[in-house]
Amino acid sequence: MIRILLGHPSRLVCDSLRTALDNVDDVYVVGCATKAEELHFLLPHGNVVLLGTELEDTTALDIINEIRMTHPQTKVLVIGLDDNPDMILRHIEAGAAGYILQDESIVEMVEKLHAASEEKAIISPSVAAAMMDRLAHLANLDTPLAYLEARETHLNELTSREEEVLTLINAGLTNQEIADKLYIECGTVKNHVHKILKKLDVNNRQEAAYVLQSYQRPAAVMAVA
Repeated sequence: MIRILLGHPSRLVCDSLRTALDNVDDVYVVGCATKAEELHFLLPHGNVVLLGTELEDTTALDIINEIRMTHPQTKVLVIGLDDNPDMILRHIEAGAAGYILQDESIVEMVEKLHAASEEKAIISPSVAAAMMDRLAHLANLDTPLAYLEARETHLNELTSREEEVLTLINAGLTNQEIADKLYIECGTVKNHVHKILKKLDVNNRQEAAYVLQSYQRPAAVMAVA
């Protein structure tokens, strides 16, 4: 039995998916979460998560990483993605077991659900090609340190506001806390975070913070000396 947990900011979307999935054999919807706290509460009851690109208070990239750490056996499929290999690959790198595009049908979604529960994945040729390019890029880097340094060079691409947001991410602040501190909307912070992750070529806030920490570490060592 595939026990589905729905994660989406829209109750209407959740209800529509529940109605569609209720008619599928060997599939049972255990609940719907619109916020991260609700999702974490329901996680023990499901084995597959159908996750929108965002919840009310976080992004799929962040929540996938948390699920991977706390419930490694749970499969996550991201729903509602555009047919963009780079963005799809970003979610896969974060830990997603699959994805469902905006224009795919319920039949295709159920097929991918069954594939994920069987430790399989259905991906398009364009995404497969992007994965091969990614592996080739990693193979050309001598060490993980070189890869990290490659990411660090992208720090120079951040705007001054994005640098502020990244510094506050590194300090452990949530999107809402960053918004309050900088006197901007929470949605604006989400946009900045999305751009930061893309520019640094990382999957989540923790990795972005680590890039910043690694960049600052040599200066700190020199100061001590």
